[in-house]
Amino acid sequence: MENKNLINGAWDWNNINEDRWVTPAPVVYPLSTRWKKENKNKILDLGCGLGRNSLYFYEQGFNVTAVDGSLSAIEKFEAICKQKDYKIDVRLCDMHSLSFENSTFDAVFSFHVIYHTDSKGIKKVISEIERVLKPTGELFVTLNSKNNTSYLKNINYKIDENTIIKQDGIEKGIPHYFVNEEEAKMLLSNFEIQKLLYVEDIKNDGSRSCHYYILARK
Repeated sequence: MENKNLINGAWDWNNINEDRWVTPAPVVYPLSTRWKKENKNKILDLGCGLGRNSLYFYEQGFNVTAVDGSLSAIEKFEAICKQKDYKIDVRLCDMHSLSFENSTFDAVFSFHVIYHTDSKGIKKVISEIERVLKPTGELFVTLNSKNNTSYLKNINYKIDENTIIKQDGIEKGIPHYFVNEEEAKMLLSNFEIQKLLYVEDIKNDGSRSCHYYILARK
């Protein structure tokens, strides 16, 4: 593994200390219940970061594989798993080219991850997810909404119609792909969408952080 990051602009987790990145995302709780009832035991956490969601799924009895494009994230998460003696398959992996056989997973979970690419890249990522999912497997992803302040503010830093490059903060230099609801549905046209939820948060500075939460079935 010569390259520090497989994906250009992947996060350097050595510089991220916020508690929210070690606490499971609230959405994992209902998903865990749903997938357990449906016997979807083998889960891929695509873009695991420090493993906050992978750890929860593993503790609920799932067979978890966790991948990320950031070497610093993988090294930190591997150390956590070793300390806890958790048998999670942790890998450095490019989301555009997943290192798994066809029809490997019952479910793929990806929270605030797959939009860190451009218009061409996101189609490749979704194609790869479809490939590694088993028939009737489920996908949970989040996508950036074009209502995001960051999309509107960084309009001059667009690299294509839907993608901007952040100019400051911990995500400086990292691509962000944005969609409206129709575009989100088109991206997942090969899937049967089970649920689509628009989520909008207002930050302390008044800016809007807006996402689509999508559960879909292959």
